[in-house]
Amino acid sequence: MVKIIIYLLIFINKIIFSKEQGVNNTLIGKEINIFRNDYEVIKKDTEKPKEEMVLATYHGNITGYGPDCRGCSGITASGYNVKNNIYYQDKEYGKIRIVAADKSLPFGSIIKITNLKNKDDIMAIVLDRGGAIGFKKKVYFDLLYKSEKETNAFGKQKATFKLLRKGFS
Repeated sequence: MVKIIIYLLIFINKIIFSKEQGVNNTLIGKEINIFRNDYEVIKKDTEKPKEEMVLATYHGNITGYGPDCRGCSGITASGYNVKNNIYYQDKEYGKIRIVAADKSLPFGSIIKITNLKNKDDIMAIVLDRGGAIGFKKKVYFDLLYKSEKETNAFGKQKATFKLLRKGFS
């Protein structure tokens, strides 16, 4: 019992000393800023955002398609309705675009598309397939647009594709 009280007093003394010195302590991966203000302890979460882990990188062509393309029904091969929505709300990545991809990439795979002309990077999820796309063809991915008419301005572009997730996690 005496040992517990001694350890408790040492611990309290360290906390008070830290408050008086304005020292930053670390506890289980989180930074705790301790300062003297009526003995308030304020915690500040300084964890970094999840680092991007690239599983594979591809360099090739991308085109666009619309839900109203010839032969399209507005429902992706995965069963997702894209008649009025070109985005998917992913639990991990948030609101992202939809792409059609090669069958070797399972539905739910996340692709970061970079190096596009006059466009920022695009985060996309594989939810569709297409007869004219694939790794053994001239076009690797097909980016979904609101209509087939909108794809004319996009055309066919060279891009870099980073696979961040393979399938739904």
